[in-house]
Amino acid sequence: MAVSIKIGLQQTQRLALTQSQLQSIELLQLSSIELVEAVSKELLENPVLEEEYSTAVPPSANGEGAAADGVSRELSGDESIFARREEKSLNYEDESDSGYVPGHGDEERARSYIENAVAQEETLKEHLLEQARMVSRDERELALYEAIITSIDERGLLAADIDEIAESQGMSPGQVSEAVRTIGAFDPPGCAASSMRESLLFQAEARYPDDRALHSILRDHFTELERLDYDKIARALSITSDEIVGKTRLIHTLTPFPGRQFAVKDVRYIVPDAEVRYVDGEILITINDDYIPPVRINRYYVDMMKKKNIDKNLREFIKDRVQSARSLLRGISSRRDTIARVVAVVMQRQSGFLLKGPGNLRPLTHTEVADELGLHESTVSRTTSNKFVQTPWGVFELKYFFASKLRSGDPDDYSSDMIINMVKEIIAGEDASRPLNDDEILALLEKRGIRLARRTVAKYRGILHIPPSNKRKKLNMLRSEGKA
Repeated sequence: MAVSIKIGLQQTQRLALTQSQLQSIELLQLSSIELVEAVSKELLENPVLEEEYSTAVPPSANGEGAAADGVSRELSGDESIFARREEKSLNYEDESDSGYVPGHGDEERARSYIENAVAQEETLKEHLLEQARMVSRDERELALYEAIITSIDERGLLAADIDEIAESQGMSPGQVSEAVRTIGAFDPPGCAASSMRESLLFQAEARYPDDRALHSILRDHFTELERLDYDKIARALSITSDEIVGKTRLIHTLTPFPGRQFAVKDVRYIVPDAEVRYVDGEILITINDDYIPPVRINRYYVDMMKKKNIDKNLREFIKDRVQSARSLLRGISSRRDTIARVVAVVMQRQSGFLLKGPGNLRPLTHTEVADELGLHESTVSRTTSNKFVQTPWGVFELKYFFASKLRSGDPDDYSSDMIINMVKEIIAGEDASRPLNDDEILALLEKRGIRLARRTVAKYRGILHIPPSNKRKKLNMLRSEGKA
């Protein structure tokens, strides 16, 4: 078989992104905190870039400045107008190298978004060890307490096996169990238990030492308690169901995970990228960039680069650094403009949320927003990633406002978010003595023109953390008896 080799020319077109465009894409998908870190890093590494300490004009006392500063969009339709504050829009020119100056607000307030001091507090283990030192009779016993306490997790439960602790300390499992019960009586009571059930038992024994029935419920009938099978527990303990109800009220006063009050919280600081308000039929959007360090290009280096007698290598270095700084400033400006445009369109589409709150989202996709703005879908996706919006109903991630559309043939203007809210409203309005089952909820939804599968209703009820009708009935009875 003959093999022939041919050489030919083919013309193709490819989109090549510049370094500046690539950086703009990278900056767009950063969160507020990550953007501050990126700017701070560039400030440290790029001598051409400097932080500008300028005096900004504070907002007016009546708050009108904030509204005027924002990107506003009327709800009247396609002819609505964007009013963009010019002093914050960063009309960047290479010749001026004026840099990026955030909006109004003093420096201390801007810094407070990201500089939060966390006071050192006593940990759970330190608190328990202090009590162990007070009750231990000798060093060996203290070592055992320390081995147990260091094996306690943030919930206050024992994360190690008793046999393992016994072997490591050269003691019997019985001695370790006795030490565990001693620690379980420390403050807060219930620590060092191997499970939530045992923790509740430790607490009950400490707070209600004479209530044998309560101890027995937690020790021997916890499964029935979880199922709300009070009649079975009552028969086993030879007491009435009303007495069991009384015991459950005592259990509700206990803490399932006693260590949580000492847990060091993993605090996630959220800086809203935009604030949205609804005033007199108009959506007002203010882009929040006060947290970004105000930066500019140092004119000294720009002037140095223009000198004729400068060393060639030094000129190239300064040129490279100036280009890097300009790329950063353009990227920040582009990021701000894109966020403003996307937030404006999203809030226009989700005006029902602004008026009525969560549970009133319309179906909305990245593609719809991209088509309206003339952007690529991936750009909208990057814009919504790790971005947060302050609304009259709280702070929400921008992704939240993209609600999925039901696939069951329902009208286009129903989202899963709206249906979940309907299920919640239906259950909230049911007769407490006769809660609605999933089939009955389904029938009520069908009367509203919404067709779903029964399993979908059960799924949405689960999302709302609402138990089935039989459990709701028992819980309602418990609440009514408690009020009586």
